Amino acid sequence: MKIIAIGGTPCTGKTTIAQKLGEALGREVINLGVVAIESGCITEEDLERDTTVIDEDCLVEALMDLLHEREDDLIIEGHYVDLVPWSSLDFAVVLRTHPDILRERLKSRGYSEPKVAENVEAEVFGACQLDALDAFGEEFVFEIDTSKVSVEEAVKMIVGLLDSDELGERIDWMTILEENGTLDDYIKR
Repeated sequence: MKIIAIGGTPCTGKTTIAQKLGEALGREVINLGVVAIESGCITEEDLERDTTVIDEDCLVEALMDLLHEREDDLIIEGHYVDLVPWSSLDFAVVLRTHPDILRERLKSRGYSEPKVAENVEAEVFGACQLDALDAFGEEFVFEIDTSKVSVEEAVKMIVGLLDSDELGERIDWMTILEENGTLDDYIKR
């Protein structure tokens, strides 16, 4: 079994791209959020941050149980892709979106202002990127800027990674925004 893991900040396109990729490759798609809920891994509701808290050990155990003795190739998508078992990983893709575009996507999906600010800041700092790099290493983590590419283009890019030996590019919004003199607009104080 080989797994393509797709992660990123909310509203970067994880679920939509994973579903289309699954159709293109004939692979089942597993959503980590659904696994967490169905396995009882939600430990509490953090009302102040407008989020749920996940017991990561519980989610890893649930994922291991789900994957046990499976042989089919899979796509696993969600916010916590760094919890995907390393031994089964083909590669991980972290979807990135320019903070301005991400802010608009989050607002259009009804996120509260504090949650919009928190997620935009996480994208600026590259939180999902850093988690994936820490879990899997440079050679297994690729990034795609979904700011201006269609779902179909993103899927083609991921399919292209299956036969590639190239290291992926790194997206660094913090440096880009700092060079533009706009970094402070994205950081909560």
